[in-house]
Amino acid sequence: MAYAAYREHSGVPLPHCLQPSHVLDVVVPCTVAGQVRRALARCDGVGVLRCEPLLDAQARADDDVLRVRLVVSLPLSSYGAVLHGVLLAAPCGEIGRLLGWRDHLARCGLRHG
Repeated sequence: MAYAAYREHSGVPLPHCLQPSHVLDVVVPCTVAGQVRRALARCDGVGVLRCEPLLDAQARADDDVLRVRLVVSLPLSSYGAVLHGVLLAAPCGEIGRLLGWRDHLARCGLRHG
């Protein structure tokens, strides 16, 4: 089991084209998470920030398969491509609320400074 972590910021601002503008949570069965990640990798400017296995009692899908939450970074212009890729790879996936980057940081307990 692997976890992605936020990298410490070196103080040098990222170019605007590399800064994530929005974050989307996607929950899919772990059996298709690799396919979803590959579909997301084909979308322009999209990356998976974190892949978290859901371990609580409600984390199982209808077919009793464990699920994972993918925290996806994307520019707003790629939103349609992300939805299309997720639905093709995992029709039973759950797509969460689209958050701005600052809202995502606040949800994580971090301030954007």
